[in-house]
Amino acid sequence: MEGPSIRRFPRILMDKAVDLKVGDAAIHLDGAAGNLSVGGLFLKAEGPPAGSPVHLRIAASHPVELDGVIRYSKNNGERGLGIEFIVADGSRQDLYQLIAELTRDGAPPA
Repeated sequence: MEGPSIRRFPRILMDKAVDLKVGDAAIHLDGAAGNLSVGGLFLKAEGPPAGSPVHLRIAASHPVELDGVIRYSKNNGERGLGIEFIVADGSRQDLYQLIAELTRDGAPPA
């Protein structure tokens, strides 16, 4: 490990389908590889610029719908899209259930 971790929340690997809605644009990522925490989601994908509000749906046994803001977007070379969640109380419980489901299914820490 290189230096102290600056992450506020532990992350786990995730490989689920994700649908993003940014304004009128819809993006479907089938089996989007990335990592997930209670604070956000990183996807190995191209997407809108940083600062864009986004609504996302993560496929699972109980699909999770969340709002967020794109905080990181890199579309050249190694692609990456970092989303910070803006979580309402009801969505937070759904997010916890998704993380528990991924953990039970053997998702390793990221």
